[in-house]
Amino acid sequence: MPGLLLLAAALLSSWAQLPAEASSWWSLAMNPVQRPELFIIGAQPVCSQLPGLSPGQRKLCQLYQEHMAYIGEGAKMGIKECQHQFRQRRWNCSTVDDTSVFGRVMQIGSRETAFTYAVSAAGVVNAISRACREGELSTCGCSRTARPKDLPRDWLWGGCGDNVEYGYRFAKEFVDAREREKNFAKGSEEQGRVLMNLQNNEAGRRVSWTSSPIPTPPHTPQTNWAVPGLSSEM
Repeated sequence: MPGLLLLAAALLSSWAQLPAEASSWWSLAMNPVQRPELFIIGAQPVCSQLPGLSPGQRKLCQLYQEHMAYIGEGAKMGIKECQHQFRQRRWNCSTVDDTSVFGRVMQIGSRETAFTYAVSAAGVVNAISRACREGELSTCGCSRTARPKDLPRDWLWGGCGDNVEYGYRFAKEFVDAREREKNFAKGSEEQGRVLMNLQNNEAGRRVSWTSSPIPTPPHTPQTNWAVPGLSSEM
């Protein structure tokens, strides 16, 4: 899986240098997100306290607060894998103490940046899928994947698997929201960077998907990303 992510990211990178993001949802990995059952009565809503969220991501947070702790876990998983893969490189996915997480290095559309986007998106798919399996989320449960046709007849197929389909769809809604909110001139370097980030997010999600028993990701049109559409997609 990490090798496939590196390959996908290498093919989907650009050396354009653009202004660095001031903040990112990756910052959810730096501080544990409080689970809904631990909220203090009368306290300020958790979504207004979380740094790094775009307006669309904040709306998703308000609708799916119980998911946020697992998005944070997914981001942490992505950072850890990035640091492992680049442990012997000059840049080793080191983090900084602010909401940008990786600092100004993310302003360069390099292979390293591309890999960071891909592996973070993959981490969210894995974390949400596992949370579904473990019954931690009220909007999903175990995977409903049918028995693979090529599975030997003498093998049993059952139990409770990771709900990768739900994890894929939710990760697509949440992770891509920041990029889809940007409105740059067509053909500009800024638009090119947005498209690159979206493609790397998708590369990471597809690697998570193809490592599951389900053969192909669901078709989710590029324009179908509005918050209200999420529940109808699940």
